[in-house]
Amino acid sequence: MDKVIKMLREQMILCSRLIELFEKLNTALKENTSGAGVSSSVQAIEPMMMELSKNDVKVQNFLKTNDVPNIKEFIETQPESIERNVANNLLIKINDLQKRLQHQITNAAALLVKSKTFIDYNLNMMSRTVASNTYGPPGASAGSPIGRRMFDKNV
Repeated sequence: MDKVIKMLREQMILCSRLIELFEKLNTALKENTSGAGVSSSVQAIEPMMMELSKNDVKVQNFLKTNDVPNIKEFIETQPESIERNVANNLLIKINDLQKRLQHQITNAAALLVKSKTFIDYNLNMMSRTVASNTYGPPGASAGSPIGRRMFDKNV
């Protein structure tokens, strides 16, 4: 049971730290149009994700050796004790942290998509890309197209 508690505590610490790092990343994506702070946040997140992955491998190996499908069932099979209560409480906290982390990852992904759209728009404006005249009268042009393009039309 001590091994389970140790793995759960490690997972809780990693999830808490990742939540802090994703908060910094989300703040950098919201407040800085230049991308300052984004790369440093991502570089800090990567090793933590690797550690969390290693922790998950430990948990999966533990579950295989004990022939149990998940940690919750392992804890429930243990006799009533202080360790069991501690493990249950840790499991509840970890589930909450994982939900928060999933929400922050979703927010970061949405912010990255919006940032890309913003960049595409600005590049199109700088290169004076014009949209084709799809709905205009036959033979009408959309304007004077310029010969240079940064990227394909995305208007």
